Amino acid sequence: MAEEITSNSYEEARKQQLLENKKRFELDIGLPSVRRRSNSNSSWASYLARPLEEVKTASYEERVQAIRSAEKVQSNLQSEYPSFVKSMVRSHVYSCFWLGLPTSFCKKHLPKSTVSMVLENEDGNEYDAVFISERTGLSGGWRAFALEHKLDDGDALVFELVEPTRFKIYIVKAASDDNMSNVEKEAAETKETSSASKKRKKTLDSSAENGKKLKDVEEEAAETKETSTASKKRKKTLDSSAENGKEAAETKEISTAPKRRKATLESSTEKKGEKPKAGSHQTKKPKENVTATRRSTRKRNGQ
Repeated sequence: MAEEITSNSYEEARKQQLLENKKRFELDIGLPSVRRRSNSNSSWASYLARPLEEVKTASYEERVQAIRSAEKVQSNLQSEYPSFVKSMVRSHVYSCFWLGLPTSFCKKHLPKSTVSMVLENEDGNEYDAVFISERTGLSGGWRAFALEHKLDDGDALVFELVEPTRFKIYIVKAASDDNMSNVEKEAAETKETSSASKKRKKTLDSSAENGKKLKDVEEEAAETKETSTASKKRKKTLDSSAENGKEAAETKEISTAPKRRKATLESSTEKKGEKPKAGSHQTKKPKENVTATRRSTRKRNGQ
């Protein structure tokens, strides 16, 4: 009898427990799903730093396109400064605001301790932030930069380390095709500006080289002119010497002419068998006197 009473009590308690569990389960199932989502969103929205309607979720295609465009911007920087591309997620731009940086980049280029960093946008505006070396990320200032520029999920940023504790940041929005076209246009303009700078530098180098060549030509012309002047002076000296030599020869010839004439006369006289008188020149008799003398000689011989 006692065993039967105990068994009935156990069954009743079990049934009572099952009934309570069933009521509790039905109560949980009966809660509206919309109300559940509303409570969840309200809890998450309480951590947002921007209005809920401004929160965006980038598609895979938009995120990839933004990264590719950012890589184009990075390749067009044409500088020796180290840089990297970082794709934004919700915790970077809407809540939490902790931005982890590539570990390999931090170990290679950034300080080994916690330091203050300067974040500079494309317009030259500066924002203070804190780099925590142990966690290889930015905090304490990154929030202001993200909110000021209204960064969204999927945006891609190019970080260029222009100084040991200064980042130059280029922003590529992950929104519509129009925005992507603007980014590509900006990248093309950057590339064109870089090409123009290279051409200008090449022109300046060419001008400097031409100036140097012109200077060399002028120096060479001056040396040639100096050499020509020296040659003219030398020629003039030689001409003057030749002229003086000619005049000396003429003077010598004039001075020796009488002596040559005297020698000629003496030679002529010796050939005729006549001896010239000492100290005087033989004087020729007139032709008429010679003829008369010959006639008188012939008459005397005939007598």
